[in-house]
Amino acid sequence: MNATIRAHNLIDLMQDLVSVLERENALLERPRSSDLTPLVEEKQALFKLYEDQIAAIAQEPNFAASLPDEINDRLKDLAYAFDDAMKVNRRKLEILTKSSQHIVDRIVEAAKSAAGQVPRYGRQGTVTEGRAAAPVAMNQEV
Repeated sequence: MNATIRAHNLIDLMQDLVSVLERENALLERPRSSDLTPLVEEKQALFKLYEDQIAAIAQEPNFAASLPDEINDRLKDLAYAFDDAMKVNRRKLEILTKSSQHIVDRIVEAAKSAAGQVPRYGRQGTVTEGRAAAPVAMNQEV
């Protein structure tokens, strides 16, 4: 495949990646969205294609030099848009992860507090009084 065709394929792929990242970033504003799972699957598939494209391009040492300036400029612009969308995506996912962990930590603390002093087995196999988490069940997705 010649460099120009490969570049156009990469441009199309990067446009798709930027689009899917922007859609995911919007959905992360409302994380319980049922649309998020298929979008994540689409993102994973696109990233696999992207990795394959980049690996193939890496085998062509004169790839960028063989392209017309307008294609190189388009690739640079898309690289900036892609980087921006990825940074936003990473921040949103980190915030969501920390928020979820904070909720889980509060649930664990509440369960421990609710349990109070309960008999439990110690390290030597003897029954001792101590703090233990109460069993907790949730009826909805956090």
